Amino acid sequence: MITQFTGNQSILQQFKLNLHQLFFHYYKSLFRISFMLLTAVFLFLHTGCEKVIDVDLNESEPAIVVEGNLSFGGGELEVKVSKTGSYFSDDSIEKIENAEVYLENGPAYRLKAEETGNGLYKLTGLPANPNSTYRLTVKVNEEEYTGVSELNPVVKLDSMNYEYMQEQVFFDGGYRLLLYFNDPPGVENYYRVKVYRNGEPFNSADDIIVFDDSSFNGKGLRLRLRTQRFEQGDTANVELLSIDRNTWEYFTTLDEIANLNPGSPSPANPISNLSNGALGYFSVWAMSSAEIVIPEQ
Repeated sequence: MITQFTGNQSILQQFKLNLHQLFFHYYKSLFRISFMLLTAVFLFLHTGCEKVIDVDLNESEPAIVVEGNLSFGGGELEVKVSKTGSYFSDDSIEKIENAEVYLENGPAYRLKAEETGNGLYKLTGLPANPNSTYRLTVKVNEEEYTGVSELNPVVKLDSMNYEYMQEQVFFDGGYRLLLYFNDPPGVENYYRVKVYRNGEPFNSADDIIVFDDSSFNGKGLRLRLRTQRFEQGDTANVELLSIDRNTWEYFTTLDEIANLNPGSPSPANPISNLSNGALGYFSVWAMSSAEIVIPEQ
């Protein structure tokens, strides 16, 4: 509302006062509208958060987790057995001791892994039988969990090189690795790449590297690793793992889940080749490797 003025006030004074009151009422109205909008947004988000907590963050029974790797680079089986924790618990992951862990490869091949402590079980000095299937059995408190994986032949990593990449969007400047190998023709091949810098593995969600040969079957491949960055003086080690389809599916879905919403609880679990509701995987793989040093300039 604009105030009515008496004749004793000058035209300039009337104008200034009218202008002042116009701005006052304008900002007052704007404040009211903003407050109403913020209130509505708060109520919407508050209601939405309550729904997410009700649906996704309920307590659930802990599940057995098995991470089994049978490497014929060194003829070694390593199995980690643990139990998932509650989302609302601050306790560390529970390692399972006194489990029974067996490796089978046919009726006459059944070996029991040795418990080494902290939920870790091992077998060493194992002979390699390419193109054969292995079964892992883990028994915990009368419950039995099994997984099956096939050993594929080694695919040789022919050579490795490096190149310097300038800083780009999402990528820091630094040296990146180039891998070269030939994919065997006529068969489906699945690969995983593990990278180490000065003996330490790259082990974040961005470092899961798995792929198949559907787009280059039987051809030579030049693979640039963009995520793993090196500097002058670093020693780079790369392992090229020949894995089976089950392992490829596990790490492919793990990569998708890990990068879907980093830092938040997983909306699902990766595809597992383990029975009886166990999480994790059992993977048999052959490996070739290469090493290179980024020289000082």
